[in-house]
Amino acid sequence: MIEVNINNLAAVPSIVFGLLGLAVFLNFLQMPRSAPLVGGIVLALLTLPTIIIAARAAISAVPPSIREAALAVGASPMQTTFHHVLPLAAPGMMTGAILGMARALGETAPLLMIGMVAFIADVPQGITDAATVLPVQIFLWADSPERAFVAKMAAGIIVLLSFLIVMNLLAVILRKRFEQKW
Repeated sequence: MIEVNINNLAAVPSIVFGLLGLAVFLNFLQMPRSAPLVGGIVLALLTLPTIIIAARAAISAVPPSIREAALAVGASPMQTTFHHVLPLAAPGMMTGAILGMARALGETAPLLMIGMVAFIADVPQGITDAATVLPVQIFLWADSPERAFVAKMAAGIIVLLSFLIVMNLLAVILRKRFEQKW
């Protein structure tokens, strides 16, 4: 039942996570609007299915012979998991986590739903102060009729794309660095 629900959550559009954040965190729990805390929780919920699916695939990719060998020489199931299975599955798990974060980096729809479109004149001092994020700012600059915002929008897109490229490269490098052949 849990597997089916996680697979279903991975297929849910990001706007639905924004509606969840709006209903639960802003309306029910009365958390502040445009707060990075709410945005972080919503984006964490958004990326969680991706990370869980990648981790499950990485753990199941470890050959059963490694588990059986560890158990045969007297290791407990807990020792087998922590000393043999998880270190071998770590590259796939790290790759899934980085790809999940890269997905969250570009998400705009859930952040628009929880109100992270505020004009912020000062740097936020805490996690409950009003804030905005780069994808939403790019969205707002794209909607502005002034010509000066075209350059800002292009610069924001380049910065966001650079972060995404770096995160994807990091995922590939980590996977190659820690990958072990068995």
